[in-house]
Amino acid sequence: MEPAPAPAITAFHVRTLLDSPADDPVLYIDTKEAPRVEVWTADDIQRSTIVVTRREVTGWIGEEPDDDAIHGILPRLQDIADRKTGGS
Repeated sequence: MEPAPAPAITAFHVRTLLDSPADDPVLYIDTKEAPRVEVWTADDIQRSTIVVTRREVTGWIGEEPDDDAIHGILPRLQDIADRKTGGS
C-alpha cells in the first residue's frame, strides 16, 4: 500500500504559523486520524512530523511577508510535507 500524499499546505497555514502566540510554533502533519496540517508548539510535536518552524519561515520570507512571498514558499513547504509523509 502506497502512503497517502500529505495534505495541501495553504497560505492560511503559513499565516497561522506566523501569527501563533506560542514561543516556538511549528507547522506539522498530524497523522492521528486523517492526515491534516496543524500548528502547535515544537516541544509537544514529534520531530519527524514537523514540516517547518516559524524561525525557518521568517528566515526565508521575513517577519511580515506579503501574500506573494507566502504563496512563493508554498511549493517548497508542500515538497517537505510530501517527503515527510512518504507521498509524492
